[in-house]
Amino acid sequence: MFELDSHWGFVFVSYGISAIVLVGLSVFVVIDFRRQKRQLAVLESSGARRRSRASMEN
Repeated sequence: MFELDSHWGFVFVSYGISAIVLVGLSVFVVIDFRRQKRQLAVLESSGARRRSRASMEN
């Protein structure tokens, strides 16, 4: 195998921080997607239309 010598701490901490950042970004994207979907449903229920749909009807 390979020798980690004195760098093993740096390597493991770097991987740990990267994993935490990736998980955090994934959670943020999921939460934001749900929030945007909920907001879109509220707007559509109040009678607002999507621009793309409105331009297709003309």
